[in-house]
Amino acid sequence: MLSVRQVTVAGGGDRPALCEVSFDLPAGAVLGVAGEPGSGRSTLTRVLTGDHVEHTGTVTLRPRDDGPEIVLRADTPRPSRAERLAAASPRVLDAADPVLTPRQRHADVLVIDDAPASSAAALARLRDRYGFAIVVTCTDPAALRGVADEVAVLYGGRIVEHGRAEDVWAGPHHPHTIDLFAGARSGATPASEPGCPYRARCAYRMGVCDDTDPALDLVTVGDGGTTMTACLQYDRDVPDPALLAASGRVVVPQG
Repeated sequence: MLSVRQVTVAGGGDRPALCEVSFDLPAGAVLGVAGEPGSGRSTLTRVLTGDHVEHTGTVTLRPRDDGPEIVLRADTPRPSRAERLAAASPRVLDAADPVLTPRQRHADVLVIDDAPASSAAALARLRDRYGFAIVVTCTDPAALRGVADEVAVLYGGRIVEHGRAEDVWAGPHHPHTIDLFAGARSGATPASEPGCPYRARCAYRMGVCDDTDPALDLVTVGDGGTTMTACLQYDRDVPDPALLAASGRVVVPQG
């Protein structure tokens, strides 16, 4: 239903606020986007709903009424975009029976930024009652457990891990995902380019991390979990797989 491709938003420093963010959201599905403040998650919601028009990349929507495909460009008027991708305050998740406006109820995708940790049940009720797809962001991944179909983890404006929720919960791969799920959040800014943006905080940092920015690649570990992960520890061409040794996992190389 919703296809986001290479969405990039310029930032005020060395790294963009969002960098080449891409994902697909099927009809009726829930995508949970987890990230600390400053990770880019709020910028992503503003791009989707038209509040942040200065971006490159494409946002393409196929309406749930089987209407023609709609390409939402950076200059698409906000009211037109909001008819399809409606923003909702996280306060709607505070109620046992969430109340939405007519525009929100009839949107193709509902976008909720900064959901509280206790949101999972309310999100499930919204999805089941109205049938729309949902993009929901949060700092605490607990808000997504039991309701998200897929989870994307943002850090420094980039998706560093993305996969089926069951795989991410069963075995997070990226060091930031592991830290985020453990509640370790410092709010520190990403390391400057070049190199991995998470290297200053990473317990598994290697020398190659100082000058190589890892791409988002498919990783399958021995227990069968699969996610797209941006970490050099899973690159079969990089020695010293400290993260894998520490976790007791074995990589099954792709391709």
